[in-house]
Amino acid sequence: MGKQEVTRAERRRAEKEARKLLESPRFFNEFLNAVKKAGLVGEELKALVLLVVVVSRVLSRPLNVFVKGHSSSGKNWLVTRVLRLMPRSAVAEITSVSDQAWNYSGEGFRHRVVYVQEQNDAAGTIDPIRLLISEGKLIRRVTEFENGRRVNKKYVARGPVAAISTTTKNFLKIDDETRHISIWVDESPRQTLQILKSYTKAVGLSHKELRTWRMVHRLLEKKVGTKVVFPEWFEKIPDRLFHGNVIVRRYYPAFLEACRTVCLIRSFQPDRKLSKRGELVVDFADFAITALIFDPVFVESLHLGKGAAELTRKLVEEAAARKNKPVGAKDIVSSGLSIDQAYSRLRYAAQVKTIQRANEPAKGNPKLYLPTPRPRFVPDPEELFKGLKDLKSKCRFIHPITGERIAYRRKRD
Repeated sequence: MGKQEVTRAERRRAEKEARKLLESPRFFNEFLNAVKKAGLVGEELKALVLLVVVVSRVLSRPLNVFVKGHSSSGKNWLVTRVLRLMPRSAVAEITSVSDQAWNYSGEGFRHRVVYVQEQNDAAGTIDPIRLLISEGKLIRRVTEFENGRRVNKKYVARGPVAAISTTTKNFLKIDDETRHISIWVDESPRQTLQILKSYTKAVGLSHKELRTWRMVHRLLEKKVGTKVVFPEWFEKIPDRLFHGNVIVRRYYPAFLEACRTVCLIRSFQPDRKLSKRGELVVDFADFAITALIFDPVFVESLHLGKGAAELTRKLVEEAAARKNKPVGAKDIVSSGLSIDQAYSRLRYAAQVKTIQRANEPAKGNPKLYLPTPRPRFVPDPEELFKGLKDLKSKCRFIHPITGERIAYRRKRD
């Protein structure tokens, strides 16, 4: 009896602390502090993307993500640091599975995160995941024998699910790419150094902290069925999107779901109220926070299709950051390229405009380059706020990564 009373008391304390976290304007910063304490090094932006993906499972159209990178780059470590803060009942981790197992799961995957490590043939077919994502259910009709008679039966596995998969492949089948957001782990030498330095540092979350974060997700689960809608000013966003790539057609719906999820997370804050219809309405701070998290992710996806030229851009970007000035062929030779290969790659990258010349052509003047600025996917939140007239004069929130206080002010007419 005493043990039951203690357990109830711990649960009440966990719920109180969880509500305190959800009501805090620094919720996203507190989450990053937790995953860092759990052992994550760097990758703050990617961790926030995964947080939004796993919370989206409570919506009717959850988000799905591929975490991409070379073997041993830390893909699964990144994912498990985020999933560790969730109740075990909210995650279905799959290393191998048969087609039949999917179909006989019933309600087992509904509003859960399906985590498939290292997407490959050993994990079994992924067609069921595609159907759970796109259709929200799997239907299997089979013939079975009961009491010596042949009978037809129907088995239904129901979603929706939020799917997370890791892979060493840069590009996958189009049916998979169109259903997922893609994020790439940081494989830079700087990130490697940070990871090496972290090995001797003591990290870990206490049982109390884990209970609190798992309670956060249980409280969010109670929001299942909540309708999240967009205000009229949101209709002006598509006109300001990047339209130069057809892939935008699949990323914008994902961005909208991310906005809904951020709104759901922030709905616990004291100043948030349901509309007269009992709906949550996405506000401008929800949009801004979502843009700060997801715009870099979508921009990276939109431009990685340029292959070798994009890799060259990355080499130039890293070398220019180290030297704090424009760089040439000799500066990227140390990356495993010969001098001739470096010149060739720089010429091609400049031709397709992933890098740009940073000094004037002149006799004896070596060609120096800087990475070409990438266009945004969604408009800059501050500039957009200044240009919208049907909003309040001010918008305040906490930056989800830096913790900085942000204040937007609309221009007076």
